[in-house]
Amino acid sequence: MDDREKKTLKVVYIGAGSAVFGLKALSAILRTEALHGIELQLVDINEPNLEIMTNLAHHMNREWGASCRINYTTHRREALPDADFVIVSVQVGDREKLWEKDWSIPVKHGLRQPYAENSGPGAFAHTARNLPLLIDIARDMQELCPDAWYMNFVNPLIRLTLAVHRYTNMKVVGLCHQLMWGYALAMGIVANRYGVEIPPGFNLHTNYHNKPFLEPVMTAGYRYLDIKACGINHFSWAYDIRDRATGEDLYPEIRGKWLNGYRRDFEPLSREMFEIFGLMPTPGDSHLCEFLPWTHDPVARPWEKYNLELQSFDGNRKRRADRLQQAVDIVDGRRSVEELRNLRSEGIPEIIAGITYNLDTYMHQLDLPNNGLIPNLPPDAIVEVPGMASGIGIHGLTMEPLPDGIAELCRRELVYSSLVVDAAYHGDKDLALQAMLLDPTMNDIDRARAILSDFLVEFAEYLPQFNGEWA
Repeated sequence: MDDREKKTLKVVYIGAGSAVFGLKALSAILRTEALHGIELQLVDINEPNLEIMTNLAHHMNREWGASCRINYTTHRREALPDADFVIVSVQVGDREKLWEKDWSIPVKHGLRQPYAENSGPGAFAHTARNLPLLIDIARDMQELCPDAWYMNFVNPLIRLTLAVHRYTNMKVVGLCHQLMWGYALAMGIVANRYGVEIPPGFNLHTNYHNKPFLEPVMTAGYRYLDIKACGINHFSWAYDIRDRATGEDLYPEIRGKWLNGYRRDFEPLSREMFEIFGLMPTPGDSHLCEFLPWTHDPVARPWEKYNLELQSFDGNRKRRADRLQQAVDIVDGRRSVEELRNLRSEGIPEIIAGITYNLDTYMHQLDLPNNGLIPNLPPDAIVEVPGMASGIGIHGLTMEPLPDGIAELCRRELVYSSLVVDAAYHGDKDLALQAMLLDPTMNDIDRARAILSDFLVEFAEYLPQFNGEWA
């Protein structure tokens, strides 16, 4: 980019008070030379946290010579006029407190979800709470920056990205780092080939305590391997796994080693799905289990058989507190800002620069309207594929049809998710019950009705579109 004239860009980041995502997002933007000199508007309704993260952004801006013009506000409409890109990473209500209720309310009615974020009854509540806010942001964008890209990072990703696509006119892309778990999974199998050290008992659990063990294997996987996967977010499947330097096909080696004698306790649900359906799932067991109807039976107790750990809500709270304290310590000079320089990018600067400077930037994971990208999935669904960011926008690569069994698992989830989106947008309780009964974990009509009723009462302040309790 040294000899190119940089365009004046305006990037708005809504949800910038989050220290967990914010550290990565701000670091990636401010260390990227192609984005030096942009206008960066930070938005969050949590003003104390927003001030901390804004101070950190100014600190990075000075130390790294980014020359960006940085401002912050608690009112998004003040920030949005003439924006080129809008990053959305928000949650309605207390994330961990409400997420824990998403899990515990179904348990009260005899349904034990394995994760309760992207599918399962808890994901219905998660969608319904966040959907109105994401639509309101999109409506403001239609008025104030109609040509901007809406970059959605909010889970359940396929549902909320679909809502923005279906009910607004904004260009929207869903973004996630989940494929990095696939890189860690594959590297766990072929680590000896690359001299990569794998921690004893290594697994892909998403809990806070496992992060220090997981991150180095992810990094090594991405360094040495190239994976092309498709499907839906948190439920994608590897089509191709190669050595990044030589192009050697590693799929036969991974299949042979993992299915014939490798550790039986290494992501056992993923291994079994690989063996049965023929493609390697990429999310790791922690997310894969959300989309399957075989992970909640109280007699078989599959969470024990597959060692499916629940989300650690206390661990998440600790992680947020630790990251916020890290931001404060860096601004106050007790820690070095260089700790943040090499944080893994979430794809934000790569996409922005790719579109702005027509760089034909390859992205290994994009969530976009299907329109034939995966031929045997619904055309109006949000699917996950590799793709490109260039001067003509963001476009996915057309993939081969998924194997029939995998395609059917994905299709069911997409049809179900479409009903969830429509129910949550319109506040339609009858449609919500239909959606709940299509959930892969649901096996009783009265149970579905009782869980939905409790959700509508417990979360009434966050679900104005439903107008209170079940009638």
